[in-house]
Parts: sequence; C-alpha cells; structure tokens
Amino acid sequence: MQLHKRTVEISYPFGLDSSEKELFNLELSRHNIVNVDKWDTEIPSYEPQTIESTVDKYTVVMYNGELVFNYRSDAQSVINQLIAQGLEVKDEPTLTQETTSKVVDPQWRGETILFLDVPYHFGSYSQKFHIVSENEVGEAVVKLYVSFKAYSYSSTLTFTAEWSTDRVQKSDVIEKHLVDLPTPMMGKIQSIFESIFYSEIYDKPTEEPIISCKFDVVSKHSSECKPSVIEMLREARDKASSEEE
Repeated sequence: MQLHKRTVEISYPFGLDSSEKELFNLELSRHNIVNVDKWDTEIPSYEPQTIESTVDKYTVVMYNGELVFNYRSDAQSVINQLIAQGLEVKDEPTLTQETTSKVVDPQWRGETILFLDVPYHFGSYSQKFHIVSENEVGEAVVKLYVSFKAYSYSSTLTFTAEWSTDRVQKSDVIEKHLVDLPTPMMGKIQSIFESIFYSEIYDKPTEEPIISCKFDVVSKHSSECKPSVIEMLREARDKASSEEE
C-alpha cells in the first residue's frame, strides 16, 4: 500500500489576536466554513448561546439588619461570634440561590477546517476531511485535509491531499489525483480566507503569501512541487475570487 501526499503551506505575514480570531470564526461561518477540534463529534453551533449559572448565598439575619456571605462557614462563624456577644440572631444562616445568565458568542475550537459546501467526512479524532473523489462504492479516494494556525504575528493555511494506492504510480497519474482534482477546492477555500483577511474588518497587508509545496510517498521519499503546481493554486484562488465578485 502506497500513501501519496501533497502538502501545501500558505504562510501569511500577519497573525490574529484572540478577539480577531473570534470574529474570524464568525466570518468564516457565513461562508459555511467551520473550525473544529479533533475531539469534536458533531458540527458546532454558530448561534450565540445563553449560559446560566447559579450561586448559593448565606444570609445572617440580625435584629437590626442582614449580612450576606458566599460561604456557609463564613456566615456561621459570624453567627457564633454574635451569639457569644449576647446579640439576638438566628442560629443558622438563611440559604438563597441567585441565578445569572450571559450570552456567549461561538468560540474558536481548533485547527481543523471544514468547508461544508462540499462533501466531507466527520469522524473521530483527526479523521475530518473533504472528499475530493470517491470510488464506485462511495468510499473516499482522494482526501483533502485543511488546517489553519494563527499566532500573534503570523498565520498558516495548510492543505494536505492524500491518495492511497496498491502500487507505485507514475508521476503524471499522481499529479492528476493530488493536483488537478483538489486544486479547485483548495483555491476556493484560500479565496474565502483571503477575502476576509483583506476586507475592511481586518485590512491585512495584501502582499502575496509564501507558498510551499511538496509531494510525499509515505515511508518512501519526498520531493518538492514544481513551480507550475504552485501557480495552479494561485490561478484557482483567483478564479474563485472572480466568481464570487
């Protein structure tokens, strides 16, 4: 069994802080792109959620007023002191509960990216990928994994196309499966990411990102992509951008 892989890393000279990342999360969802953690078992909701929390309050009732505490031990200690001084007070604090609620926006979950407008597989752990092509029984033949990492001063969008075969394949056949088939989908996703980066919301630098690309045959060898392969991705991105306009 031979596992053929093509990995493309698109590096941008800017990053996202925590608040920008949360907003970016919402902007991606408007394009039907979600980010998930490897532990997720379902597509996350992008609706704001109301979270309720309940806390206990302990009230010391005295003849001339009340004292409220967060902990029973604190309230009981005050009661004991007041009784020792001969003051009139209830023997035990009165328990009440306070419930508060707040609205929380969806949070950035993980590095794995899924574009829900195309076929995809949502499995456990890292088995979350786009289905580029299938065989006659509906099994994924060419898979496309997408991840996005954002730091303070840099960010990277990574595509990994995989194709498993029973034997060694010719270079032109490998290129068909790992370049020709997944590149349009890759260009579409890259175009969406960059349309958000360069929008008025973020106004990031519009210089061309650095693209690195390599082919691997797992346990065999690795080789750099030809310049024409990288140029195909740029063309796919530009085509996707023009179609959106």
